[in-house]
Amino acid sequence: MTTYQVPKDQAKVLLDLPPDEAREVVLFLSSDAEHHRGQETVSDLFRNSSPFLPLKRVDGQALLVRKKAVRSLRIAEPERVEWTYFELREGAPRRRVRFCFAEGSDLEGFIYATTPEGHQRVSDVINLTGPFIHLEADDGVYLVNLGYVNSIRIVEEPHGGA
Repeated sequence: MTTYQVPKDQAKVLLDLPPDEAREVVLFLSSDAEHHRGQETVSDLFRNSSPFLPLKRVDGQALLVRKKAVRSLRIAEPERVEWTYFELREGAPRRRVRFCFAEGSDLEGFIYATTPEGHQRVSDVINLTGPFIHLEADDGVYLVNLGYVNSIRIVEEPHGGA
């Protein structure tokens, strides 16, 4: 008997799942997204309502991970597997911020205000996005679980508003 399989694209990410060290894993993307045209993205997987996500470790072992337990993930090939994000952020205002986590680590980079006009302050973007938000850091594009963020420091705000 053969197992029924749906063809999926693969996306490599560096998964930060406390208390373990960050590790490279593979996520599986459908060729058709549920809520937009084109291929499913990594952020689609983390924003849908299912609590667990199947993935594959580099040693080939399959694993189910509770999405709320993921602190962040750095996306390999973000232009390919997060293509809708790059389309949405085109021309959007950006702010440099630092996400501070409970154990003292932080991530700094840019967030883009892809929220509606009039709701583009950092506080608006944070409160209207989630539970995961894109952050463009020097070492790549992250999806950060806002549930792990204790505070957000605005490093660069051109208009002075929070």
